[in-house]
Amino acid sequence: MTLTTLTDDESLLVARTTLPHDEPGLVEGQEAARVQQQRRRLAAVVANHSPLVWRALRRFGVPERDVDDAAQQVFLAFAQRLAEVESGKEAAYLVAIVVRVSANARRKLERSPELLSGNIELAPALYTPEGLLNEKQLREELDRGLLTLPLEQRAVFVLFELEGFSLPEIAEALRVPLGTATSRLRRARAHFETWVKARGNAPGDEP
Repeated sequence: MTLTTLTDDESLLVARTTLPHDEPGLVEGQEAARVQQQRRRLAAVVANHSPLVWRALRRFGVPERDVDDAAQQVFLAFAQRLAEVESGKEAAYLVAIVVRVSANARRKLERSPELLSGNIELAPALYTPEGLLNEKQLREELDRGLLTLPLEQRAVFVLFELEGFSLPEIAEALRVPLGTATSRLRRARAHFETWVKARGNAPGDEP
């Protein structure tokens, strides 16, 4: 695993994430060395996968204002099981947690519905203002389309079509049979294609 430089927000996230048996004064010797090794691994996971976690939370319906708190929940849950996560499987494990956290967030929103706004991810600074506006509009439109999918279909669609996971990886992460993941992807594609066609035929849209 390649460790990239942590941003200030990522460093704060690592600092706030308590590992098991990580209370000051409770570990020493080999145990202290093990905890330090786990903390370095956690820092690497945050550096390498926090963009994935943030995008997935947004695409699974978590409002932008709640994403930071939700991401902290994801990494805290991950940290509690860090020793059990096989090296190289971190992204899939994080995705499974993201789906659960997103489902909880969506259940709360059902009692207080709101429209999503803002970008799914930050656009590169080199874009022109016109490009940024177009990027923002496209991503907001994508958000709206994704929200028309049931969460179980949306999860497979996002992970396969937008994040580049394979179907076996998705099935493992979501703990469903491969056939179930395949079926959900097929239904999600059909639904999304229908939604895109309907949007294209909406009154006032460009031909």
